[in-house]
Amino acid sequence: MTTNQPRKRVLYCESCMDGTVGGSHHCLLHIVESLDRSRYEPLVLFYDAHALLPRFSAIAETLVWPVGSHTPVRWGTGQGMLSVPIVFLRRAVNFVRWLGTIVRYVSFIKNNQIALVHLNNSITRHHEWMYAAFLAGVPCIVSERGLNHRYTAADRALARRLALIIPMSRWIMDHMVERGVDPANIRVLYDGLDASVIKSVRPPETIRQIYGLAPHQPIIGIVGNIREWKGQETVVQALILVAKMYPDVVCFFVGAATPEDQPYLSRLQVMLKEAGVEANARFTGYQSDPASFIGMMRVLIHASVQPEPFGMVVLEGMVQRKPVVGSRAGGVIEMVVEGETGYTFPPGDANLLAARVIELIGDPDKATRMGEAGYKRLMASFTLQRYMEDMHAVYGAVLRKEPIPSEAGFGYSVK
Repeated sequence: MTTNQPRKRVLYCESCMDGTVGGSHHCLLHIVESLDRSRYEPLVLFYDAHALLPRFSAIAETLVWPVGSHTPVRWGTGQGMLSVPIVFLRRAVNFVRWLGTIVRYVSFIKNNQIALVHLNNSITRHHEWMYAAFLAGVPCIVSERGLNHRYTAADRALARRLALIIPMSRWIMDHMVERGVDPANIRVLYDGLDASVIKSVRPPETIRQIYGLAPHQPIIGIVGNIREWKGQETVVQALILVAKMYPDVVCFFVGAATPEDQPYLSRLQVMLKEAGVEANARFTGYQSDPASFIGMMRVLIHASVQPEPFGMVVLEGMVQRKPVVGSRAGGVIEMVVEGETGYTFPPGDANLLAARVIELIGDPDKATRMGEAGYKRLMASFTLQRYMEDMHAVYGAVLRKEPIPSEAGFGYSVK
């Protein structure tokens, strides 16, 4: 592309709206930060304010749109003679509102000269943006970052018209295909990290001092929002067992809990108190520098009880040379090499999790070797540079209306 050609504007849209910051936000941030500005100009859209918003706003035009204007109306669900016509009226009103949303989105795409729409979460969401892109004559790609139990007929039909679907792991791709999504326009791209920027902001000594810990105390931990499916309860159960072998061990739970997740957090705290290991746990809430906490851990735990689509926190542990003990489901098994870079365990198996953690605490040399092996694996297969080279190739091919390669270079070469 010559220098006098205008940059193509890319619209990115994140659908999460609960105010928390999850893996999808960080993955999108990596894309926007690393986007080739000589060829592309990003415009990022969110439906809520969140902790990473200032970082997005500093590097790209960023908008926050309220969702209330096209939230479906709910009236007319009661009993009585008028219930049926009211239900039909409600559906008609919602359909008109839905069409109005699509019309507004089409105008937005055209007025902002968007050349490519990149939706960040799943083909089960953002349908209005998909229709708007089709009507505006703009290609639309979707990053599939979650596991869905089913894909509706509308999901599958829209998927066939998308320029590309990009799952972040083979697990997700296989899951989609098994549920009827056409594999013809699916390509796996493993998200990556830039090892040069994932560093501890605060040294371990500082954090130990903040939380009142002695230099010799072994520290383990889990990083992620406090949610039941993330498996913090399994970690608590394992911690009870680990503390019997290492009474001074401390486990950090790094992540926020939404108001809806507060009962779960309270249950975890009660479990710890009743087991007499309350002093062995620290709940930090949201932290802007999770790498600092990972940096002081001897073992990083991943414990999701449902299949994790990918698990970026695993890569964050690998980049800091930490052995990872991860839940044996989803994309985690594509990152952790059993017995080489860490261990995996069946989801919810607190006994095996505890045994692996005890083993690594008691054998620092093995933990170090695994951490080094994990770092080498990350540098070979999961770098941000590799990911963005593939993403730029996708963008170029889509905009030129060329076929998307299906072999090495698009995630499939990872072993």
